[in-house]
Amino acid sequence: MIFISILIIIVAMALPSINKYISPILFTRISSIVFIYAGALSFNAFYIQSIGSGIGIYSGLFHITVVSQLLDTFIFLVGSFILISWPSITYSNNYNLLDRLTMQKELTSTNLELNKNSIYYAIQYSLIVLFSTLGASLLISSADLISMYLTIELQSFGVYILSTIYRDSESATSAGLKYFLLGCLSSCLILLGAVIIYSFTGLTQFESIYSLVSVSDSHSITQGLSLGLIIIIVGFLFKIAAAPLHHWSIGLLAV
Repeated sequence: MIFISILIIIVAMALPSINKYISPILFTRISSIVFIYAGALSFNAFYIQSIGSGIGIYSGLFHITVVSQLLDTFIFLVGSFILISWPSITYSNNYNLLDRLTMQKELTSTNLELNKNSIYYAIQYSLIVLFSTLGASLLISSADLISMYLTIELQSFGVYILSTIYRDSESATSAGLKYFLLGCLSSCLILLGAVIIYSFTGLTQFESIYSLVSVSDSHSITQGLSLGLIIIIVGFLFKIAAAPLHHWSIGLLAV
C-alpha cells in the first residue's frame, strides 16, 4: 500500500495542474493518513491464524510474524506523527512570516523565493519519509541476505536525500555528500559480509543458514560464517556511527 501511495504522490507532484489547485500541506496530510491506514492493516493482521508460526512471502525473502507486524504498526504510527507535527509548524511559520512581510511592504523577491522553497521542500519531505519508513518496515520482515541489503539501502537513500533537502545551503550539501560517502563505505562492508557468507554456505536465507550450521561439523563453514557476520556487524555499526566506530565517522565529517 505504501509503495502504491509513493507512486501516486510522485505522479501528483509531477503534474502542474494538480499542484496548482492542491495545497502543499495536503500532501503531508495524505501521507499521514496512508501511514495510519497502513498501521491499522498491520494491526489487523494479528487476526490471521497462521501468523503465529510466521508466513513467508516473495519466495522466502520476507517472513511475517507477530513481532514484525507489531513493530510495523509502531513505525507507521511514528511516521504519521512526524508528518502531522513538523510540516504544519513549518507552514504556519512561513505563512505568518509572509503575511507580516506583506503588511510591512518589506516583501522582496528573495523572501518570496525562500518561502516558496520551504513549502516545496516540505512536499519532498513527506515523500522521503514514505521511502524511509517503507525501508524500515521491510527490513524488520527480512529473512534473506538479499532483502536485508536492499531494504537497508532503501531506508538509507531517504536519509541521504533528507540531509540535502535544502539545496541552497552549502553546509547541507556538504553534509549530505559526506554522509553519502560514509554510507557507501558501510554498505560495501555489509555486502562484502553477505558475499562471504554465501561463498561458504551457498545459501542466503537466514533459516537455511541456521539449519546448515546447526547440523554441519565443518570448521571452514563456521569460520566463514563468523567472518561474514563480523564484517556485517562492523558495517552496521559504521552506518549508524556507533561506538567504537564513531570516531571514524566524526573524523570523516570534519574533513
